[in-house]
Amino acid sequence: MSKTLFEIEGFPQLQQKIKQLPDKVKKREMLKVLRQVAKPTVAAARAQAPVGNKTHKRYSRKDGTVLATYQPGNLKKSIGNITGKRGLGKVNAVLYVGPRSKGRKYDGYYGGMVHGGTKFQRPNPFMDRAYNQTKAMVTKDAEVKVAAAIQKQINRLSNV
Repeated sequence: MSKTLFEIEGFPQLQQKIKQLPDKVKKREMLKVLRQVAKPTVAAARAQAPVGNKTHKRYSRKDGTVLATYQPGNLKKSIGNITGKRGLGKVNAVLYVGPRSKGRKYDGYYGGMVHGGTKFQRPNPFMDRAYNQTKAMVTKDAEVKVAAAIQKQINRLSNV
């Protein structure tokens, strides 16, 4: 049996109003909060990302032509927020921090190979280091900002 510690006046009505909000609005508001909270992790990941000292090229497997040329610092510049669009990302607000590759000026498709290593190079887990450096700060910041976003929605709904 659970005891009621306190009771909030008008909570059932507020709950009804929040349920009436479209999922799209809820998801958009949460993505705003997640982007703000992820900024320290993005900065830490960029600081931890290795920078080469020479230009690298990506070749076609078919004919060996050069597909892309990567300047030193390309991986560092490609790190940012990635909005999840598959799986849980279809319904919930999902945000990843890592090297971006699709439709970007700085293509960091090889970030996973740098992070996890290949048979030709040792792993450099720069994203793990960035996560460990910022995880406590992100959790506290997220708690405060999510509470503020919920309060903002409560205030908006109570005026309606």
